[in-house]
This record gives sequence, C-alpha cells and structure tokens, in this order.
Amino acid sequence: MINKDYILRLAERIGRELALILGLRKFNKYEEALIYIDDLLLKTVGLTSRFINSISEETLLQMLSPLGTLNVEACLWIAAMLKAEGEIYEEQGKDNERYYRYLKALCLYLEALQREPIESDSDFYGDVEELLAALEDYELPEYIKSRLVGYYERLGEYGQAEDILFELLEVQPDNVGLIELGRAFYARLLAKSDADLLAGNFSREEVEDGLKQLRKIEQ
Repeated sequence: MINKDYILRLAERIGRELALILGLRKFNKYEEALIYIDDLLLKTVGLTSRFINSISEETLLQMLSPLGTLNVEACLWIAAMLKAEGEIYEEQGKDNERYYRYLKALCLYLEALQREPIESDSDFYGDVEELLAALEDYELPEYIKSRLVGYYERLGEYGQAEDILFELLEVQPDNVGLIELGRAFYARLLAKSDADLLAGNFSREEVEDGLKQLRKIEQ
C-alpha cells in the first residue's frame, strides 16, 4: 500500500510535468509535446508511448504487475500521459487517436484507484471524471464498465454502481465473472451499516432487492 503523502507527492510531480506539456500545447507545439511525453514515459516507466499504444489494456496491466501486484505509480504515470496525448490529438481534430488514448487512460486510472486506497479528493479522480465526460458519446466496453462498478462503489455511489452492474448483466446474463462481481458487491453492501448505505443514497431494502434480482439472473 502506498501512503497518502507519497500519492500527494506523485500527483504533484505528474502535475508539474502536465503543466509543461500544457505550455507547449498553448503555442501549438504539438509534436514537441508528444516527444516530451514519450521521453518522460521512457524515463519514468521504461516504456515508449508507441509501445504502450500498440498493446491491449489487459496486456499492459499484466506487464505492470510482474509479481501479481500492480505497480500503481507506473500505472498512474501512464494514465496521465495517455490522457495528455489524447488532449493533444483532440486539439488537432484526430478523433481516432484521441478516443483510444482516452479509453486506455480511463482503464488504467480505474484499475489503479481500485487497487490503491487513494483519497477521493485526489486529482486522479478528477481525471477519471474528465475522461468519462470526454467519452460520454461512446458506448464503453465491458472491461471499462465492470471497473466502473468498483469505482462508483468506492465513491459511495451505490445506485450508480448497481445500475452499471445490471446494464452489463442484461447483455451477458450468463457471464460468470459478472455474477461473481455482483455477489461480491452485494456482500460488501450487506456488511455496511444502515447509516453508511443512507450516506450513499441507498438502503438495506434496495440491497436485498438487488440481490434477489441477481439470484433470478443466476437461475
């Protein structure tokens, strides 16, 4: 587990680099900004942008988890730089490049925030919300939506998490992984106090109703 102070320092370091990239963007120095990002990625995580963008999200996450534990720092660096690349391509009107970088950045952010108890007021959560807004016109793939269940649960937005869970199950009712995701989700909610559920605009009755729906789908 990474301590809170380290995460704050990491966010500050990333923020300083993003400020430099933004400065290049303001003067339309897009190629210089992309080269800077590539050099920074090589220096911080040992991977080039081209390589990162040539492999799938799942393959990348496996590479970032050599001993089964995600390198959260590297994951956050890559996510931030991919988002910055996406913003550059957006300003250039290159929608295809923008979309795939935003999608990969979102996946990495969601995975990192799920694995590490980062404070909800962190800039990283703000980045996730910006990416979700940027991708709102697209149908998000299952691997993103399944991670959003945990993301919204972590934020205490239990209804939103439940909505996404059943949206996924409506399309894939026989998906064992989604069923297990739902079981674990409701088990955690049942363990919470009524006050905690109420704080998330949820109730114990809603948890039990959701669990009943899940059991019907299983049958």
